[in-house]
Amino acid sequence: MSLNSVITKPHQLKQHQFKRHQLIPLTDVLLWRIDSGVVRTLTKNEEENIITLGFWGTGDIVGQPLFPSYPYQVECLTIVEASILPKGYFYTQEVMLSHIQKTQELLRIILSRKIELRLLKLLKWLTNRFGDRLPDGKILDIRLTHQELADIIGTSRVTVTRLLNKFEKEQKIGWSHNNCLIIFNQTSPENRE
Repeated sequence: MSLNSVITKPHQLKQHQFKRHQLIPLTDVLLWRIDSGVVRTLTKNEEENIITLGFWGTGDIVGQPLFPSYPYQVECLTIVEASILPKGYFYTQEVMLSHIQKTQELLRIILSRKIELRLLKLLKWLTNRFGDRLPDGKILDIRLTHQELADIIGTSRVTVTRLLNKFEKEQKIGWSHNNCLIIFNQTSPENRE
């Protein structure tokens, strides 16, 4: 059973469209279902550093009730279509388990000891979750800056730039003509996760 079928029929909800980098409006009781596109949820720590809480796509539910701390933001990483869930909607066990699982996956990645492994695992996770298949790998049409990647994995922008260049030289990654990330299939055992 999909989350969409648990909630309500798609045609019964009004869709809203958001641009890349636009913030989805939130209230204490408002929940959104992502109908297409990708968003990330964010907060800030005491030093005002941005902390990425998760990445969410089609069928996922986001909103302030799922993270009862402030500040909390939902930033669009692509063009996004989302629907406001009815006020009487209560999130099911399936929604909560999905949030927990996806948050734990991201936490496992960002707690890897080696920064190089942390970045490569994040890129692979994002392409596996949101990318499209190619004959020789997967392509990710989400544009995160080197600084955003650095903030997510807890390192400097300079380190991310150096590692991306290294991955490219090692032919682990590449770039499409419109600067989308490509993760190449790795055939030798030493390049597998």
